[in-house]
Amino acid sequence: MALEEMGALRAEESGSVWDGIVGARGHVNLTEKWYLPFYADIGTGQSNLTCHALGGIGYRFKWIDFSVAYRYLSWDFGGGAPLDDLQIYGPYAGFIFHF
Repeated sequence: MALEEMGALRAEESGSVWDGIVGARGHVNLTEKWYLPFYADIGTGQSNLTCHALGGIGYRFKWIDFSVAYRYLSWDFGGGAPLDDLQIYGPYAGFIFHF
């Protein structure tokens, strides 16, 4: 059964947007095992403003790092369409595997 038949909404539109973005990414070591990961960027161009930020805490195991964080992403295209002012935010969890 297709999504349309189940009553789900569907939208299709494509395009491209060019923005210049500058940012920083890294981590601050608290101990040999614990660290604070961070990421931030900001940009503009065809959109009015785009920004992305992440901050959290991580722990290093022998072959794997595990981190939890809060992430925020915003795009402001300045139009009146439903997705022209987009904000996504919430908790984040991830693994990094070392080879």
